[in-house]
Amino acid sequence: MTSELVPWVVAGGLAVVVVVLVLLLRRHQTTARAERDAAERIRRDELARLEAEHRDATARIEADRDAQVATAEGARRDALTEAEESRALARTGMKWEEASEQAVLRACRAAGVNGVLMTNVVFVPVGETEQNSWRKFVAQADHVLVSDSGRGLVIESKRWSGIVFDGRRPSEVHPAFRNLVDESSLVPPFAVQVRSRQVLGHEQEAEHWWQVRVAAKGASPAQQVRVQARRLARFVDEHTGVARTWFDTCVYYSSPSASTFVQPEDRSGTVTTSIVTNDHELQSALAAWAAKDSVPNRARADAGVRGLAGQGAHAITVGAYRLPE
Repeated sequence: MTSELVPWVVAGGLAVVVVVLVLLLRRHQTTARAERDAAERIRRDELARLEAEHRDATARIEADRDAQVATAEGARRDALTEAEESRALARTGMKWEEASEQAVLRACRAAGVNGVLMTNVVFVPVGETEQNSWRKFVAQADHVLVSDSGRGLVIESKRWSGIVFDGRRPSEVHPAFRNLVDESSLVPPFAVQVRSRQVLGHEQEAEHWWQVRVAAKGASPAQQVRVQARRLARFVDEHTGVARTWFDTCVYYSSPSASTFVQPEDRSGTVTTSIVTNDHELQSALAAWAAKDSVPNRARADAGVRGLAGQGAHAITVGAYRLPE
């Protein structure tokens, strides 16, 4: 009986082993599948992360490119606008400066100046913007003289008609002028112009009136030319690399029909400004200016001329100086 049970026991044991092996195989397959699924999920997640990073990087590059294109386009528009404003200002300025340009040239030649005279220099001041605006504004200097020593001179030409007082109160010239303006407010620098003005009166008949114009403090010609000289110095320094460029200043009342009463020099600022009213005074002022620095320095002179000659100016050489190539 016992011997008959042995085969069945062995068969049962084998069956149990087979079942266990089947179960272990299925478990192994399940585990392997789970591991493959987990690896696939990790791969997909990594691929999604890389794709997201690529999209973000591409978006940033495109945004940077768009910003650069917009900036470049804005700069181009600004440059075109500034160029047109400069040309318009140059066209307008030359109309009024031709007569004074010829007078300055005659004075330069008589004074023995060697250099370049640039008329109607139009430029964009460094680091300045229009009030309440992001746009740069255009400045203009009537005449800029650069000697062969590299020294500069800014000449503000005022073609004022009538009677002109600069640095002198009207009552100092004649008591009859005392009531033209409130002289208590005239603190140098200042200039006063009295001119005849024609207006239409009753029944459209012409009437002549005297108009009094007061240009004081920042509006005075002496202060205006000093401001332009500082701007030009910064402009030349910025565009040529020449450090500490210096421009002297002069106000030239160029109308031959005006009656002028001026102080020869305005000392109200940190620098002295020459005030001249005719060709002889202009010649003397230019001779004194040239004598301040008579040693030629062509490298410095050429750098200054290059920096300014491209600003829409009408450049003419005087004396032995020749424009740099």
